[in-house]
Amino acid sequence: MENPICISTGFLYRLTNDRNEMIKRIKEFSPYGIELSFAYPQYLFDFVVDEENLDYLQSLKFNSIHASWKEIIYGNNQKSKNVLEAIEKLYKQINAKNVVFHRDQIEDIQVITDHDFLASIENGDWREPLGNSVNKIEEILKENSKLKFTFDFAHALTISSDDIPLYVDKFKDKVVEIHLAMLNRDLKDHWFLHKYDSLEMRNLLNHLKNINVPIILECVAYNNDEVQLIKKEIEYIKEI
Repeated sequence: MENPICISTGFLYRLTNDRNEMIKRIKEFSPYGIELSFAYPQYLFDFVVDEENLDYLQSLKFNSIHASWKEIIYGNNQKSKNVLEAIEKLYKQINAKNVVFHRDQIEDIQVITDHDFLASIENGDWREPLGNSVNKIEEILKENSKLKFTFDFAHALTISSDDIPLYVDKFKDKVVEIHLAMLNRDLKDHWFLHKYDSLEMRNLLNHLKNINVPIILECVAYNNDEVQLIKKEIEYIKEI
């Protein structure tokens, strides 16, 4: 697979909540870009990128932001305004290319699309009914022409692997990035795809070759020993 490979800060969330440290540790793996992920709004408000990391992020080709999906519903309210303004500021600061939102956390999509950043929604996993099917995503994108689409491979796996080629065929012109990891209804977190290698998995991943956009690795290291597994994950994706 020739798609450029980026890494989410979520890769290290079990080991630290310091995003400056996350960026420094991810740098070791020479990603095409980094996705700064903020599960809770307070994580976003507390983050101040240090000068060294800012210079590094600005040197990368594809940075993105994963907007908060806990303790917030995006709508006409002050909390949403504060979060979206903070996202817009950081987006411009790091020269980001996309901001990803969970559909189930959105009450009013217009409050998002009115801001000065490229916004996308991702397909949800089995616990997110508002955006966990191909038809629901299609309806949302048709109603909101400014929105792009982040295809989450792992989330689709928790619904049906049959949906993966459907997402690719139907939305390849709307996809701005791909989230890649392993997930099923038994796993507590996104994990490493290479640990689940099979002919079936490789066939599913082959569909992604039809979308020439950056891949964001969302696998999570459970301990420091697992951090180096990201090298094998990158090698695995590149050999598909």
